[in-house]
Amino acid sequence: MPISDLLFQGAQALALENDLLRAVILPAHGGKVASLWYRPARFELLFQNPKSRFRPARCGDDFSEYEACGFDEAFPTVDACAVQVGGRRVAYPDHGELWSAAFSARREDEAVRLAFDSPLLGYHYEKRFSLDGPALVCDYRIHNPTGDAIPALWVCHALVRADPSMKILLPQEVTRAQNAFDSDWLGEAGRIVPYPQAQGPRGPIRLDRMPEDGQLKFYAHGRVEAGWCGYEYPAQGVRVLLRSDPQALPYLGFWATAGGYRGDVNCALEPANGYYDNIPNALAFNACPVLEPGAEWVFQLRFIFSGLS
Repeated sequence: MPISDLLFQGAQALALENDLLRAVILPAHGGKVASLWYRPARFELLFQNPKSRFRPARCGDDFSEYEACGFDEAFPTVDACAVQVGGRRVAYPDHGELWSAAFSARREDEAVRLAFDSPLLGYHYEKRFSLDGPALVCDYRIHNPTGDAIPALWVCHALVRADPSMKILLPQEVTRAQNAFDSDWLGEAGRIVPYPQAQGPRGPIRLDRMPEDGQLKFYAHGRVEAGWCGYEYPAQGVRVLLRSDPQALPYLGFWATAGGYRGDVNCALEPANGYYDNIPNALAFNACPVLEPGAEWVFQLRFIFSGLS
């Protein structure tokens, strides 16, 4: 089907469509996928904008004041932090530089290619969205044309709908999780707990389910070699798998808010290239990727939909 133009909650958008999926992309708002609709089940995967309209943001703006929804990428960090780059100290903004960026967009046959040149660090960032049957295919290329090595975390930031009956799907190799921040569910930041059944200050909690209230975030402890994770929605009869190259994205986080963050209710599996959430943490864990001068990172992520048998 052709790529169409539309207005989506006050923002100029491009829609990619086939018989199974419809993806709505907002170039001027981080190149965000704002909607991912699975036609056979009439099912919207992505958490929708809790505000009435999308507003333009600038690099360094307060992330919590804007539209935390849909699917974009946190790069070169999740948490705000100060980083040495080429002998200068650079302030990496909260949730990175991309969510507030305006991307250029170009149609390519049955795909959309978006591009952004970083004024902060000088990298060139491209992403290409296409549909392959029941899959949204996301191809990435990040090039460093500068003479400086850039420490950089890439984290999938796809906020999805939360349902009390939903199940979080992780590979069997994941048997431990590391708490990413202080919480009343998992205790102090850095604490390592069993997965999927953990014990915290409030008692037992299943980490493969949504919490009853509040918020939490954890990472699968160490590298995950399987290259997949996903969700099941029994009430809607839908399964969604995220597949990626484990050499490119060997780490895996999970975020959930059941009203604990701004009153929002959503969750997100977060394949990532480093461990975890900010450059100082990643350096401490010896898991901080560096985009070397002249180098590029090329990788792919797929969202694959199916029914539940």
